[in-house]
Amino acid sequence: MKLKLFTIVILTVILGISGCRKSDENLDVDLSKYNYDNFEKLPVDDYIYTNLTKPYNIEVVYRFDRSHTDIAKNISPPNIDRVQPAVDMILTGFIKPYEKLGGARMIKVYTPKQFVLFGSHAYNDNGSVTLGTADGGRRVVLYDINNISKTNGVDIKRRLRTIHHEFTHILNQMVAIPPSFRTITADHVDNWLAAENTDAEAKRLGFVSRYARSSFGEDFAEMVAHLLIEGQVWFDNYVAEIPDAMYRERIRLKETVIREYFSSFFQIDFTELQIEMQRVLKEEYNTTPPSDRTQELHFRLMNNKINTIRYTANASYLTQYGDPAAIKAILANVQTSLRTTQANGIVDYFEFRFTDAENLIFRIGYRNSSTTAALTSDYYFKMVINPVTGEVSFVKSTVNGAHFAGNGSVTMSGFETYVLPYLTNRIFIASWLPASIPATSPLYRTYGGFYVKGTPANYIYGPVVLK
Repeated sequence: MKLKLFTIVILTVILGISGCRKSDENLDVDLSKYNYDNFEKLPVDDYIYTNLTKPYNIEVVYRFDRSHTDIAKNISPPNIDRVQPAVDMILTGFIKPYEKLGGARMIKVYTPKQFVLFGSHAYNDNGSVTLGTADGGRRVVLYDINNISKTNGVDIKRRLRTIHHEFTHILNQMVAIPPSFRTITADHVDNWLAAENTDAEAKRLGFVSRYARSSFGEDFAEMVAHLLIEGQVWFDNYVAEIPDAMYRERIRLKETVIREYFSSFFQIDFTELQIEMQRVLKEEYNTTPPSDRTQELHFRLMNNKINTIRYTANASYLTQYGDPAAIKAILANVQTSLRTTQANGIVDYFEFRFTDAENLIFRIGYRNSSTTAALTSDYYFKMVINPVTGEVSFVKSTVNGAHFAGNGSVTMSGFETYVLPYLTNRIFIASWLPASIPATSPLYRTYGGFYVKGTPANYIYGPVVLK
């Protein structure tokens, strides 16, 4: 595919960081020590030459030069002892991963040839701070170098997100963002710092950050930076918590475009680049990847992955792991009610049958006697799941005007007296149950169900059958 070349003067990432104030930083610096006409060569200069300039033709400017930033801002130079950690971060967290996955040509052709370091934040009139800029496809400017610490993995990730964000802008100057990315979402805002553009609102609309809503270009760069630095598990967790399926689909479409962009134009397997970045972060900066929350039961339900959960009276698993008293009593009461019309009636089980991500059938399995065939009574419900908390509420519903099917009328009295109030008058938490089954057990996450919010001992559970 023919590459389209663009020249853009400057692209900037501006992020709001709470707790950062001018008063927190020492901007009163003796700049005579940074005079370009009279400076002493330091060991760090040799380090930069050996590790970046000679092998990669990349210059690092750390001596104060106001021409590399907005002259109207009060900016301080970096402390000398913070320059090498910054160089190491650039090398290990940016250059090396791209070199490994994209080859020598990727570094020679696309990477910026100059990194400019400033010690303090760059403060903006709107209350935000500038963490970095990408200038003309050649230069990346990084701020707040004085606070860099290899032992602070969270802070390193923030800084690397900035570098990868800015490098994405540079790539976009070389190869334009695919038009398909622009058409996926148009929920951008003129003022991304507006009070109504909260983190939660941006997430609800399928953006990885508030800043991503400022334009489609920033959205693209933020997506790349978060996918690489936060990782796929984080991203999958993030997407899973977006309440509306339409917006979950949109952010997944954006992810697909990004993967195709790197593969088609730069011959980079984006998944492998993610894996390499996560390895670097773990080994070099001791970061801990998040747990995969998408395997939690409520996410499985939201994604229509669960077929049934059945609580069976007197089953062996109840003897082994516990028979919850409340459900045991409800089943016994439904059986007593059944016997007002069926003298020898037996209730065998309660079962949740999940039609889709929002609808289910609550089934009562029973027999008229110990020798008769099994029968079923089905009752319709809507299911509402909070993707963040795992809270579930059940609401009575109808199909073709009826709330029940099969032999629902036979067990109706017991159902309406005992089951219906139990399900509809409480908030439940979907969970793999019982919690006593350890992750090392082959039975881990094979049983699940719902417990009453705030009362974990009040629950219903059984074997989970996947779709």
